[in-house]
Amino acid sequence: MALQRYPGNKRMSAAVAHGDTLYLKGVTPRDTDGEIETQTQDVLDQIDALLLDAGSGRDKVVKVMIWITDIRNFERMNSVYDQWIVAGSEPVRACVEARLADPKMKVEIQVEAAL
Repeated sequence: MALQRYPGNKRMSAAVAHGDTLYLKGVTPRDTDGEIETQTQDVLDQIDALLLDAGSGRDKVVKVMIWITDIRNFERMNSVYDQWIVAGSEPVRACVEARLADPKMKVEIQVEAAL
């Protein structure tokens, strides 16, 4: 089964399609000066664009992995995430506290979706 890779950078593809599944990279905020809500919205907007580019969408997301730098921001992150999820198409999900590559980043999200 052929792989389709979507351009990213020299380290990784932005997404890889294999069969009927799309795997997205871990997406981080472009503007790291914002609060958790702003960073979460930016990440979800980028995910929307990647899904659309590959012919998928929010309603086809099957798995979400979220890393946040401070678990005390869990509810604040969810206040944005919950608005993004399509009712009736809720994916499986995990969320953990972790240190991210840039200390100013507050969230990173990775998704898998059906095509």
